[in-house]
Amino acid sequence: MPPLESWFMPLSLLNPTTKLNPLLLAGSMVALTYAGICYTLYSYQTKLIYRPLPDLIKTPADTGLAYEDIWIPIPHSQSKLHAWWIPNPGSNRVLLFCHGNYGNISYNTERIRFHHSQGCSVLAFDYRGYGQSSGPSPSEPAIFADAEAAWQYLTSTRHIAPHNITICGHSIGGAVAIHLASQHPKVNRLIVESSFTSMRDAVITKNIYRAFPIDQLLTESFNSLSKVQKLTMPVLYVHGDQDFDVPVDFSKRLYAATPNPKQLFIAPGADHNIESLAGPTYAAVLQDFYKTEQAINQLQSA
Repeated sequence: MPPLESWFMPLSLLNPTTKLNPLLLAGSMVALTYAGICYTLYSYQTKLIYRPLPDLIKTPADTGLAYEDIWIPIPHSQSKLHAWWIPNPGSNRVLLFCHGNYGNISYNTERIRFHHSQGCSVLAFDYRGYGQSSGPSPSEPAIFADAEAAWQYLTSTRHIAPHNITICGHSIGGAVAIHLASQHPKVNRLIVESSFTSMRDAVITKNIYRAFPIDQLLTESFNSLSKVQKLTMPVLYVHGDQDFDVPVDFSKRLYAATPNPKQLFIAPGADHNIESLAGPTYAAVLQDFYKTEQAINQLQSA
């Protein structure tokens, strides 16, 4: 981003003894205001993107699930991630859940319960700065590293094989899940709920930001569209057709750019919180997705 001083040239070039032209003065004030807004957007974009809350409002026990509090160390740091391990006895399928930008894992207990009910043990974790996870404020590289730490916990500490792990992410967590899956091609499958192609595209859909030079201001890119072409595992994109926070067209574009095998489920009447409005239908889609993958595994091992 250009130095803030460069935005002040219209006023700094004026001779103090010169009578100010009202139009020039008005134009300079508009330029200063615009520059100030640009600087604020650039400097505080992480506070606009990430909206962590410290207090847990629920636990899995509130939805009838037994769980264990887990603390995952962040490599090269004194910080730790707080996570819940919700076992599902009798199933070797594990779901690593990456939540969205708001609140913390406790705002996702119903989503966790839903995926647990589909036959998965679930590891749900908070990014640094969210809930009880320690560490500095979140950023794109930081939450990518947090997801990697959660992956390493499953594979190295719990010794769960990658071919038994499904990575799932909701909203910005979908971008985190796509990035993580692109780094681990042996993961069994990927589920992306209500996510977007890139942060730039998501920002542009908000009319209020279209007047600003987004390409110059934005540092948190979350460019999922550039990563999905590398995915090798089966992928399921899920989106509500009444999602006005993140338009359904984003999932359609991600789906089109993703190699087979892939599926796209557009839930009629569902908004950004897909499970609450498309539960039974979504559950049937998920079971079909899991069965399809079982058939693929059997075919590959034959």
